[in-house]
Amino acid sequence: MGKNRIIRILGNIIGNIVVHKVLIRYTNKPESIHHLEREVDIYGDDTLDLVNEFNWNEKDKELIKEKIFKKFKKDMEKHYGDVNYKKEEIEELINETMEDYFL
Repeated sequence: MGKNRIIRILGNIIGNIVVHKVLIRYTNKPESIHHLEREVDIYGDDTLDLVNEFNWNEKDKELIKEKIFKKFKKDMEKHYGDVNYKKEEIEELINETMEDYFL
């Protein structure tokens, strides 16, 4: 796979991780927390596999962040409109998640 395709895929996968992290913090269904945490772990494993395929410069990382934010916003509006979260935390959560995978 080419680097541009991997960037799109990483945007989607890490976007899902961020969605799940927000749901863990703000879910209306506490019984779902364990499942959400497992999903984060599974997505994280997939992310590590893809991240290790290329060297990433700052421009690449910014493109990935843009794709993460778009995926996050789309999924939250479409599937989780009833979950209230602090919008100002999202950029910080995206940055923290990126740091977890791009050492």
